[in-house]
Amino acid sequence: MRPSLPVLALCIATTPSCTPREEMPDAFVVEDEDTGASVDDARAEPDAGPPLTPWPDGLASIGAMTRRDFHLARAIVHAHSPLSHDACDGEGWVDGELADTECLEHLRDAVCRLHLDTLWLTDHAPHVEEPSFEAAHWPLGESDDVVRDEEGHAIAAHWGCDDGHRVLVMVGSENEMMPVGLRRPPTEDPAVLADPARLGALYDADGPEAAAAFRAAGAIVLYAHTEGHSLEQIRSSAPDGIEIYNTHANVDPNIREELLGLGRLDYAAMLLRFTNAASRMEPDLALLSFLSENRVALNRWDTLLAEGMHLVGTGGCDAHENTFTTLMPDGERGDSYRRMMYWHTHHLLVRGEGRDAMMEALGHGRLFLTFEVFGTPVGFDFVGTNGSVVCEMGDDCAVGATLRVTRPSLPEGFPSEPTPSIRLRILRAAAGGAIEVASGTGETLEHVTTEAGVYRAEVLIVPEHARPYLARSADELVREVPWVYANPIYVID
Repeated sequence: MRPSLPVLALCIATTPSCTPREEMPDAFVVEDEDTGASVDDARAEPDAGPPLTPWPDGLASIGAMTRRDFHLARAIVHAHSPLSHDACDGEGWVDGELADTECLEHLRDAVCRLHLDTLWLTDHAPHVEEPSFEAAHWPLGESDDVVRDEEGHAIAAHWGCDDGHRVLVMVGSENEMMPVGLRRPPTEDPAVLADPARLGALYDADGPEAAAAFRAAGAIVLYAHTEGHSLEQIRSSAPDGIEIYNTHANVDPNIREELLGLGRLDYAAMLLRFTNAASRMEPDLALLSFLSENRVALNRWDTLLAEGMHLVGTGGCDAHENTFTTLMPDGERGDSYRRMMYWHTHHLLVRGEGRDAMMEALGHGRLFLTFEVFGTPVGFDFVGTNGSVVCEMGDDCAVGATLRVTRPSLPEGFPSEPTPSIRLRILRAAAGGAIEVASGTGETLEHVTTEAGVYRAEVLIVPEHARPYLARSADELVREVPWVYANPIYVID
């Protein structure tokens, strides 16, 4: 299922008529005299001044962090450049060329401010098939360079940042399937390559034959929006991984109600409070107004893992800059690339440098998804040991192995008071949903395996340290939410 252009409740901040008034909570159907925007009358009186230490609007590099003989790399797996038909308010790519240079600048600025190491682009067809494969990597700046294979074909690009940091960018596409890290288009037939309609149909294909074509083109094959794909569809196509969380799914009223079983607009009144500077609420923490586990996706992941599939779990920030044009009090639009990419990222355990090392870590499942806006989870680790054998995420490990989760801490200098509550979990995949085998709040959590199965780890956080940045809404927003989802270790007889 290709996600349609979301008609989100978010747009009520600037266009109240886009959501029927009967669907809005009575508390915030109040018109601002200057802008006409719907606001919550409960926030008309300004709160106390903002905290002395601002909430960070960027992330520090994690390249110096290590786990055994690996180093960490930060990545986004699902995001859209102006090339997607619905990116940049639907005006990014028009009549075969870039039409919104500012939107592209926002994307490039975001990956630098967040110190991403890798960006796996996932542009839609149309228009991913229109430019040359090299141009789809957007190598534009003087500090950019194209990564080429032995035959001189573009297979990636580096975007250069002002501080010297470089971001590895790879081309992919999100349609029925989501191949990431393509080394070329999904065909080598010159006639098809010369026909955008036929090439676009290949990008839009689904099923085992499509998955094989994408893999032959060098890609890791994923399904985005797992809530929209049945177990039967995933089983038959046998992808390499699926999304276990997607921001779009959390905010789209139709997906929330029809596929996730959540309230259609139950978050909207709270979300609007973040748009008003008088509320003294940190805009980047607006995620708390709608963040909820994608239980449907997690249960499907656990079911398929228990059946014996090896499936990497990823998260889709799904950034487009196409849903919420209103400027937040920090001067950025609500759905800015920086903000959405900040909400959650992936940390990969990488051996070596470059494209192949990043692709190997993702394909093996040696990574975890983190809601990094709550703070980089410094020191987090999930590993198995069996005597002298060390089992990383994605590895097979013999029954009897001890699985250990190390509790993460907030980075130095990050807001940390009041102290957040952190809970560690180890779960075993099972049909219909995981079974918890261990839980605790200590510095480490261990579980000695006595039966074969697929085991994964989670870290949940009650972000009490966000309380001063949420003003009078803190009691409503501060609750236990996911901080880390680790990929599994496969315990075998």
